[in-house]
Amino acid sequence: MFALAAGLSAAASPYGAGHSAPEQARSIVLSAEDVTRLGIRTTTVEKIRYTPHVRGYGVVVDLGALVQAEANIATARAAARQSRAELRRQRSLFAHNATSAQAMEAAERQSSTDDAQLLLAERQEVVVFGSQAPWATAHRDQTAIAELSAGRAVLVKATFPLDTLGTMRPAELSATHLGARQNLAAWTSRQLWNAPADPAIPGESFFAIIRGSDLQAGEHVLVTAPTGPSVDGVRIPSQALLLSNERTWCYLETSSGSFRRLQLDLNRPLPNGYFVAAHPSIARSVVVRGTGLLLARELGAVAPRD
Repeated sequence: MFALAAGLSAAASPYGAGHSAPEQARSIVLSAEDVTRLGIRTTTVEKIRYTPHVRGYGVVVDLGALVQAEANIATARAAARQSRAELRRQRSLFAHNATSAQAMEAAERQSSTDDAQLLLAERQEVVVFGSQAPWATAHRDQTAIAELSAGRAVLVKATFPLDTLGTMRPAELSATHLGARQNLAAWTSRQLWNAPADPAIPGESFFAIIRGSDLQAGEHVLVTAPTGPSVDGVRIPSQALLLSNERTWCYLETSSGSFRRLQLDLNRPLPNGYFVAAHPSIARSVVVRGTGLLLARELGAVAPRD
């Protein structure tokens, strides 16, 4: 919850409408009596390691389309293999004048038709699941298919907003239940590849194989992907936030009874708080009650007395 405090109005700023005068936060020193009288409460900041990330949405793919695509390919491959063998037999017989030219030509036509059907089945699978799917590569690794079929893994199609991932494919992707609260399970995969674009949802799409989860086919999920290296810092709880002069702040207790205001960046949200990178001004305690009274004291207003 934001504590709203009257600071310098942006409209009345000498820097012009829409611009705020620069604020120089200064330390406020209070006696133990004043801290108690004003109801100032602090909590210890939590040290964490934060990885910048982007969020998107995904869906657990129904494997029916994959099973059908694989069956079509297997059927087409068997037909192509049989017609090629028949073509070789007809050519051998024709070389020994044991069959007619018409029979050999018919075998050639059938072999060409079956090869074309196999190519079509393979390309149809690529259209749906992408050319980099492990089972669609030249080696046609069937390990992933076996895991998906046995229920040991699920296939998630994830979509992220345009221009949030840059030009690089993320190294990993995590998925959790849509609407999951903090501390609920999330599952991470490093086996992912580019997915065909979804015309109904603008963005960048990827497939990922998620193992060991309880995600169900057809379920919509929340997905995240890292966008940079991890950094050390602290979590500032939401109840510590203070809105002043169109900017967001918190008060740190730098020493016993000494408080200093710190501007916050809300672009790095965490469950129940926000991340602040570690730097020399970060203290061990943050004010979670009485921030408005501290701001009034800092700006020179008279604090209310009992």
